[in-house]
Amino acid sequence: MPRSRAVPPEILRITVSTVPPPLFTTDFPRLCLTREVDGLLLVFHRPSGATHFLENPAPEMLDLISGSPMTAEDLTDALCERFSLGADAEARTVIAARLAELLAVGLVRHC
Repeated sequence: MPRSRAVPPEILRITVSTVPPPLFTTDFPRLCLTREVDGLLLVFHRPSGATHFLENPAPEMLDLISGSPMTAEDLTDALCERFSLGADAEARTVIAARLAELLAVGLVRHC
């Protein structure tokens, strides 16, 4: 019977890689036409041909990620700083929901 050999520790070590959070970006305002209408922002997205009515904080979110791609956490922090609010769990939940909506209609995309 063959003797079992000890497995070197470097083979047994499992390396867990962390996946970085997704970055979000937008074509706004470069590929969009915009007009303010009754306190809402009307956005015509040229690539999709779709028109959207946006309320706060969506226009501000698009403005922030148009400058440079951001994670949801960084976007929440930037928005909360802009509006002098605390970046708490509720703020993160609201921003994540708005990002999901903007992603679904094509105004935001992953980098």
